[in-house]
Amino acid sequence: MSDSSYLSFLVPPMPYFIEGNITKYSKGDLHPNRFKLGYFDVIIVKEGMLHIGEEEQKWKLTANSILILEPDKHHFPIEACEVDTTFYWFHFQTNSTWCSQEEPALITPKSPVPTLHFHSEHTTIHLPKFQTALNPNELFASLDLLLSSTLKPRKLALWESQQTFGRIFQSLEYDQYYKNSPIQLAEQIEIYLKQNYKHPITNADLSHYFHVHENYLARCMKSAFHCTPLEYLMLYRLEQGRILLLQTDWSIQRITEEVGFSQVSYFTRCFKKKNRLSPLKYRRQYSKPMNG
Repeated sequence: MSDSSYLSFLVPPMPYFIEGNITKYSKGDLHPNRFKLGYFDVIIVKEGMLHIGEEEQKWKLTANSILILEPDKHHFPIEACEVDTTFYWFHFQTNSTWCSQEEPALITPKSPVPTLHFHSEHTTIHLPKFQTALNPNELFASLDLLLSSTLKPRKLALWESQQTFGRIFQSLEYDQYYKNSPIQLAEQIEIYLKQNYKHPITNADLSHYFHVHENYLARCMKSAFHCTPLEYLMLYRLEQGRILLLQTDWSIQRITEEVGFSQVSYFTRCFKKKNRLSPLKYRRQYSKPMNG
């Protein structure tokens, strides 16, 4: 069996369910030989054994094994089933950015200047290409529910199938890599910055809070978010300022103080650099004059 790699998906939008079923192979049956299906193929063995390859990788799937095959690769049988085998399968696809990588790492939306644009609404979901179900009976019950939902009227099936698929997808997400990992620390820093952005924060403050050297904090943040902690803080403050400009009639002075800047001139300069407009011009651009 090859070492596992990871599939990382930028969300939203969430991946979506296409179709699925449960299949039974007799001893001697072979899995189909396929090339560039155009969607992800998930195989979950309930009992028995499957020998499957993808490009240069090979897996022996036993009971409770889960394998995700990629949409643009060659999938093929390694050998025939040695025993009667039952497995679930389902196909899904995504309209968002995704990648295959050896280690889990956050991915960001494509942007001409990623360090100057803050995307607070996105996160990354990581699934191992191969894993063993931790709670197989619970997973099988969810899969049975997913398959039964597809037999209902189309509109009802749409909602039920996608909701059930979402729960299954969540159960497949790999959390073990977070333990003592740079990504875990980077995401903890992210939470701290979002909770405390209104207050003065320095690298020394972060180092003292997380009990880690400033240089290591910077490396973790650059690995996860492609910026240092203070660069992230600046982007988040500017994003909060942008939101307040659109959603309130507060003065620029008040917004400056509300988002953690000490001087209006510095807030204005940073805002203009990021958005190509001063705060006042940005607000006017999206303001509709009231009729007299």
